[in-house]
Amino acid sequence: MPWFLPATTSLILFVASCPEILTRAGKAAVFAAEEFFFGRIRNEHTRQAYLVAVKRFLAWAEARGLELVRIAPKDVGQYLDGLRKENTSVATRKQHLAALRHFFDSLVTRHAILLNPALSVRGERYEVVEGKTPEITVTGARQLLASLDTSSMVGLRDRAIVAILIYTASRAGAVASRRSSRKS
Repeated sequence: MPWFLPATTSLILFVASCPEILTRAGKAAVFAAEEFFFGRIRNEHTRQAYLVAVKRFLAWAEARGLELVRIAPKDVGQYLDGLRKENTSVATRKQHLAALRHFFDSLVTRHAILLNPALSVRGERYEVVEGKTPEITVTGARQLLASLDTSSMVGLRDRAIVAILIYTASRAGAVASRRSSRKS
């Protein structure tokens, strides 16, 4: 379903393509799913991502002959293991688990199922490893400043900016937003 469709079109398409496993679970399950996707999730991008994740899981469960009320934590775990075998990223698997937890939570709230099978499933740790910005040496700073052409106002400005960045360790955005108080 394209992201640019308005919410009402998304709702119509969701109801029209509602997975059989959900409709077999009863009106409370369909109502809870509609309420979850179109009443609780306000961000359109989150809604689309969760729709993809939940529909994919329900299709997976239906292909294995599972019924919505019989889905257990082991089934959610096996689904996530399958995603891992497909080489999906850790972030994608975490997003799918979050979508399933919230989705099943809404089904529990509306009494469509008794327990949330995704609640006890542990997610993977995801650590973003970012490299450190290399520190400029004193000699390197002096060489950089000496290499700038200071015969014009632009060169003087550039040298001042580079000097501020080097000697104060300021962020480039902070320096760029700085205004001169000198009026010429």
